[in-house]
Amino acid sequence: MRERLDGTDLNIIGLLQKDGRMPSSEIAKQTGVSEATVRYRLKKLIDGDFIQIVAVGNPFKLGFGIAANISLSTESDRIEEIITELKKLDRLSYIAQMIGERTIELETFVESIDEMHQLLTQIEAIKGIKHIETALIRRIIRERYDWGTPGA
Repeated sequence: MRERLDGTDLNIIGLLQKDGRMPSSEIAKQTGVSEATVRYRLKKLIDGDFIQIVAVGNPFKLGFGIAANISLSTESDRIEEIITELKKLDRLSYIAQMIGERTIELETFVESIDEMHQLLTQIEAIKGIKHIETALIRRIIRERYDWGTPGA
């Protein structure tokens, strides 16, 4: 059974979504719990894969000239094998299993069309993929990570 988060956990997550560098002392003040409690809760949230604390870079400003979404249609009896192989490809930043005709959605940021070609060649070599559709991202209009928490 999945561990439930309480109001304090959700408040901590909400604060960090607004400012990922907020010190534990400030989180403690805003949530009304001790700093030790905040540190314990943060460790629990990170270890339980409820949150990640990372710096999110702008891929275009960092030198990735191409962003793309890749949709895969797959043989349904090979989906787990395909996912296992896709997880080995470091250049994929997002892998999601979908419901519908497109069974897997991927996102990637690459430096060049040659690097995109190499990645697609690796994907095409995975057994069980029936169709690949690649859409280059023209520009990112909005990319947010502060979507909140359920019930908040």
